[in-house]
Order: sequence, then C-alpha cells, then structure tokens
Amino acid sequence: MVAPQNLRDLTSPMLRRCGIACVVYLSVAALACTVEVVEDEGAGETAGDSADDEGGDGGDGGDASGDGGDGGDSESNPDNPHDDPAQECVDRINMFRATIDLPPLERWVDAEVCSNGQSEDDAATNTPHGAFGACNESAQNECPGWPGPPSAMLEGCLQLMWDEGPGEDFSEHGHYINMSSTQYTKVACGFFETAEGSWWSVQNFK
Repeated sequence: MVAPQNLRDLTSPMLRRCGIACVVYLSVAALACTVEVVEDEGAGETAGDSADDEGGDGGDGGDASGDGGDGGDSESNPDNPHDDPAQECVDRINMFRATIDLPPLERWVDAEVCSNGQSEDDAATNTPHGAFGACNESAQNECPGWPGPPSAMLEGCLQLMWDEGPGEDFSEHGHYINMSSTQYTKVACGFFETAEGSWWSVQNFK
C-alpha cells in the first residue's frame, strides 16, 4: 500500500467498494461500512476498505454481556441535539470492549457536532464515508440508512459490526478491528434522521 496524496485519493476507491457492499446489504436491511487510516510518522496509509457484514460469529468478542467497565462516564453535551444517543453509542462500544478486557474509549464530545454533520452529508449524498476525514478522525464505522429509533439502530448495527469478530482481513473484520483497537482512545458518534425517517450514524475513532 502507498500513502494517499490527498483525501480524495484515500476515500474514492473505498467509497466505490463500500457502495457496492451497501447495495448488497439493502436486500437484508443491514447496513454498515467502515474505513480506517493508519498513521505512520505523519504519513497516512489505507488499511482496508468497506467491511461486509458476514464477518463470522464474533470470535472472542463474546455476546457483549459485559457491564462496560469503568470508562465511558456519562457526559452531557448541550450543543448536541443527539446527546443521549451519543452517550449510548459510546457505552455500547465500551460494553463490547469490556468483554475482551480492553480499556474503555473516552466520549469525544468536541467532535460530536461535526460527526452529526458528517452523518447528514453522507445521507444527503447517499454515500457512506463521503465526508470521512472532516472531523480529523483516524478511523470510521458507519450505519447508513437504518430504521430508528437510534437505540434500536445502535443495538442492531453495533452488534452486527462486533459479530465480524477478530481477523486480519480488514475487508471482512474492519468494523470489529476499529471497535477493538488499542490504537484509539476516544470515539465520537454522530446521527442524522432523514425526511423518510431512516437514520445515518458515524462512529469516529481517534
């Protein structure tokens, strides 16, 4: 792999592949896409493309019955109209991480309004990860066009991502890899509801 020259070089091939994957999942109403950038001394490098949703049985991730550990302390963001779902999103991700004894991620409050904007932009263009990078995130998972409410979307989409389980192939395990990475210390969840009532949500890792 070579380092991308700019964000367009990074995202365009990923978006094409993610678009293909998402068309397949429309038939089962289970949508999720992922993208990751691995930084090596300042040079970005793509670590994979969109991950499909047939990624195994969750491997060592268990059934996410853990209690989420001590992290992810509840934090209110008065500037975020989706404050409650944003906290639930962080809590659920940390619940999964706790099942394999990983430290919790911090709620990245400062990036939440930006992440909402990314979700809205992607919904408007019907392009998962179309706004990737706009919030200075290092990796991103996305739930595009899920039925609401947000709590139901998070329960279904994040479980689907975690169930990909561990593995080296980012195209098959990318969601799980991002959620279980020790490289990131915080996550911001963004949300947008379309006029038709479907929800788009990005999970930005940093």
